[in-house]
Amino acid sequence: MGVKTDLRMKISTYKPEHEEAVLAAIKKDPDWDIFTNEGAIDSYRKSLRNSVTYVCHDNGELCGYIRAFLDDGLAVYISELYVLPAWRNRKIGRSLLKQMKMDFSSLTVYVLSDEDVYYEKMGYKKIGSVFEL
Repeated sequence: MGVKTDLRMKISTYKPEHEEAVLAAIKKDPDWDIFTNEGAIDSYRKSLRNSVTYVCHDNGELCGYIRAFLDDGLAVYISELYVLPAWRNRKIGRSLLKQMKMDFSSLTVYVLSDEDVYYEKMGYKKIGSVFEL
């Protein structure tokens, strides 16, 4: 499994050994404090493990990740998509979304987003308050 973003980048299924790199990355971004504050971080650690989560690496360095959940077997809901600032504008987010859509091609894939412009720019269809891939 893995969508190629370029010759060095690899997308893989999240494993417990990815936890510290993911948490360290989002702790640097104040907008992600909702997941990393003292009252939430333990629950978020469990969520990363119990959700559909993929990570993207370049030569072993974390570039980004995506996390989703299966609601009722009819749809997949992407909750988070994060690309580290140094890795943005390299199609990593697009590749993580593509991986999710490919792995769940028999289901509808939705994005729960507060970054509407990003998904609109990629041509995804807004349905109510979510985007359909």
